[in-house]
Amino acid sequence: MEESKVKDLTAYKNRFEEDASSFSEFQARDFVKELKNQGKTDEAIEVGRTFLEMAPELKGYINYFGYALYNKYINIDDEEISKNESLFYGILEEIAKYCKQERYSPLEAAVNKAIKHVLKANPVDYKKLSELLDYLDAPALEDKPFVNKDGKEFESKKEKWYRMKVRALYELESYRACVETANIAFTYNLKWHYNNLNWVKYYRASSLVELGRYEEAENEFIALQGHFNAVDSFEILYKLYMNTNREDDAYTLLIDKFFKGGFDYKNIEDYKKISAMAKAKSQDKAHALAECLIKKLEEENGKTYEADVDLADYADLTASDAFDRVYSEVVYHLENYITRHEGKVVFYNHDKNFGSIFQDGEENLFFRQADFLDDEEVEKYDVVEYSVIKTYDRKRQQMSSKAVLLKVLYEEINY
Repeated sequence: MEESKVKDLTAYKNRFEEDASSFSEFQARDFVKELKNQGKTDEAIEVGRTFLEMAPELKGYINYFGYALYNKYINIDDEEISKNESLFYGILEEIAKYCKQERYSPLEAAVNKAIKHVLKANPVDYKKLSELLDYLDAPALEDKPFVNKDGKEFESKKEKWYRMKVRALYELESYRACVETANIAFTYNLKWHYNNLNWVKYYRASSLVELGRYEEAENEFIALQGHFNAVDSFEILYKLYMNTNREDDAYTLLIDKFFKGGFDYKNIEDYKKISAMAKAKSQDKAHALAECLIKKLEEENGKTYEADVDLADYADLTASDAFDRVYSEVVYHLENYITRHEGKVVFYNHDKNFGSIFQDGEENLFFRQADFLDDEEVEKYDVVEYSVIKTYDRKRQQMSSKAVLLKVLYEEINY
């Protein structure tokens, strides 16, 4: 099989030297294309820049000129980029100035290379990332997922753009733009991958908090809770409630977590919140015991803690003993901390261990057996005491509520 012959460019070179502006559209395209394909990158760049100056009406060679720039200055090792980042970004700007976002254009490849470079830095320069993303027209990006040769599916270019742009805007404290960009992303019929959709929702909701749109933010975080483990929605909701004068909601959420979390050093920040709650509610004994729990637990883990009360009466307690006493003071005296309600169980499924409580004029309130304070046998017509937290009904795709921290008061047959 004969090797393909290398095209002789002598005629083009002579003509270029005589009058670069005399080239036709085809000739200019063919000249720069052949220079690039023959590995004569520097010449291709020089010729391309000359055409830009001498024959601005010519367009067909632009992408070949852009790829010559890409090959020489953009598609290089990160170490080489770091040696002269101003040159790297200057060439990228040149490519973006002349090359449109279209098929056979080097623009997307050049921007993606720059994005990868930025994302490798610690910390990430989100201002630079946002600027790079702005080189691309997001609506025009491919929205079909990428599938590799092994058949594995990955995010589409459009999905990736919105994922990164929303994050960048949040980190730059451009909260309104973050919300608006996320809203636009939701209008596309994208097939979301990994946790990308949840991350977009998270940064949107976090921006809503900063904008003071608390109800919208609350609903989003509740919808994410228990569904998106990459972030701690409890911490966010707790702060949101405390900062919007909704202490009862914050404390209900806190005690429910304390009840379920048990004794574990990883819960130390929750114990500190319990201590602060007891102090705020003037529950001196619970406050002192919580301070004792924190101090003992920190000491058992090689750390120190300065309690804000005298712990002489509890000096002999271990951290585990202190936890048990705090638990009794809080969980069995809930009326001292949070709003309690009474209601009657009108439905209970013994197989699935869930049921509902009658609410006059409202939809019955859902509960689970696991949310009872004690291991009680729940039956229909039991009158129970409980507190309420907001939740998200995934089956109905809407906000809802459920009963937590329940205990049976008595049984009432007549209904």
